[in-house]
Amino acid sequence: MQELDVGKNIYYNESGPSLDMGRLAKNLISKLWIILLVGAIFSGAAFAIAKATYVETYRSSMTLGFMTTQYVIVKDYSNSKDSTTQYKQETKFSSGNQISYYQYLIKGDEMLYKIQKTLAEDEVGKEYSTSFIEGSLAIEGTGIDGFFQVNVTSTDQGYCERALKVVLKEFPEYVQSYDNTISIKVVKNPTAPTIANSDDATTKAIYGFAIGAAIVAFIIFIITITTNTVLTLDNLRRDVNVTVLGSVPLLEKKSGLFNQKKKSPQGSLLITDTSKVSFAFVESFKAIRTKIENVKAEKGYKAFVVTSTYEDEGKTTVAVNIACSLAQKGKSVLLIDSDLRKPAVLHAVGVKSDTRYGLIPIIKGTSTYVDSIKFIKSLGIFVLPTGGISLKSTEVLDTDKVKAVIEQARKEFDYIIIDSPPAHVVSDSLVIAPLADGIIYNIRRDYAKVSEINRTLDEIRGADIDIIGAVFTMSAGEENSRYYRRKGYLRYGGYYGRYGRYGRKKKNSSGGGYGYGYGYGSGYGYGGYGYGGYGYGNGYGYGYGYGSGYGYGGGYGYGNTPQNKEPEKGNKIDNE
Repeated sequence: MQELDVGKNIYYNESGPSLDMGRLAKNLISKLWIILLVGAIFSGAAFAIAKATYVETYRSSMTLGFMTTQYVIVKDYSNSKDSTTQYKQETKFSSGNQISYYQYLIKGDEMLYKIQKTLAEDEVGKEYSTSFIEGSLAIEGTGIDGFFQVNVTSTDQGYCERALKVVLKEFPEYVQSYDNTISIKVVKNPTAPTIANSDDATTKAIYGFAIGAAIVAFIIFIITITTNTVLTLDNLRRDVNVTVLGSVPLLEKKSGLFNQKKKSPQGSLLITDTSKVSFAFVESFKAIRTKIENVKAEKGYKAFVVTSTYEDEGKTTVAVNIACSLAQKGKSVLLIDSDLRKPAVLHAVGVKSDTRYGLIPIIKGTSTYVDSIKFIKSLGIFVLPTGGISLKSTEVLDTDKVKAVIEQARKEFDYIIIDSPPAHVVSDSLVIAPLADGIIYNIRRDYAKVSEINRTLDEIRGADIDIIGAVFTMSAGEENSRYYRRKGYLRYGGYYGRYGRYGRKKKNSSGGGYGYGYGYGSGYGYGGYGYGGYGYGNGYGYGYGYGSGYGYGGGYGYGNTPQNKEPEKGNKIDNE
């Protein structure tokens, strides 16, 4: 067998951010409603600002014709004896490239002073600065040589009309003072002031939308190239050095105009409750169960720790449903909650908590292994809760009593599923994992970075712990057939961090023996240790009714177990 050098992981690198165009496109499409929303907000803001800041600007204009008159000497040589000298007048229009010449003249200091003085002395008597007057004057071409349009533009409607009249009176004489060959005639008389601008609110709203949408798209772009998470099963197989056990689809209900609102589920998400979960959700755990059974058949493994990189990756939900799926095949399963900091198993299975029973009371000596294990009637699984909260969970788990609990459970159950804290957050998983046979690692879609996942897996392997595979949680479901999908989904993985009271035992429980382990029958209580003729008997078969021994639901019966065996003191839970 080839040995893997986990110190040089070939499945990932940390050279820096990279761009995956497919990933970017998916992120942009998935966040399209945000892009549109922000674009609409910017558009509305730009429209409102344009309307609020709009000031009307007025313009008066006239068209003048500029001509140059020249006298040339013309000699007539038609008479051979003597030539005749004549003077001829030639008139031509100014060329279009002379516009800058006239523009400079109309904004000259002398012209500006004349306009300022005239306006200050007219009937209105308002004085304007020369800089204001200069900014309002302009000459532009009409496309025809010699014809130029003179404009006066200002927010003062009356000023435009008055200033243009002064220009008409003073400007021709002022130009001729520089060049007496130029004559100026009015082609179009001064017009009344008209509004020369608009608020451009629509145009600005379009620009605002584009800017807002671009900002969100840029943010998504930055997040995409800097956050390398697992989005699909293909990403998981390519980027993470781990075997894939299965993919559990995302469960959530969407609502709203753009399906952006997601409703959280009420209560636990269990494969036994088909009113909350989809068929694909149930089938995913059956597939995972099959691979776990294959691991047991191949390697003899029966105890598995379920962990993840961070909290809220659906770890507890996966642990509970793996236990339930194994129990549905008639396997005896013990689910242990080893997350002493934030226990969540009892909440997930719908049972109240009781700090008198569990791992912590066993370690303290205030409870026994027999009394602390509870049978969940509706799920067909056994649960060993934490029995409280401990901030020194690493020290508590690293005791001989915890090892004794696991060893005793190995003798009496087909499978042991241990829900542990996130491996990247605390070291509890590395303490409890050596007591089991392997780790089932949860990887939530688009959550933890690939580098952090691989680093955590390398730390686990460095502790010589076998990772049997990963469960891809809250996947988009692209790997599942549409036949198995539903239109409405529920999200899971939110039970982490809740802590409650443990269930109380019921009296008058009865049942037969279960091999040399714990017997449980119609009362679903724990029986005594049964040896001899009523162990697994002649086989490991099923029986219906509350008959021989292993009863749950309709009742499972194992072998030739006597029915009249009265169990010893134990706990039973009926959460139906």
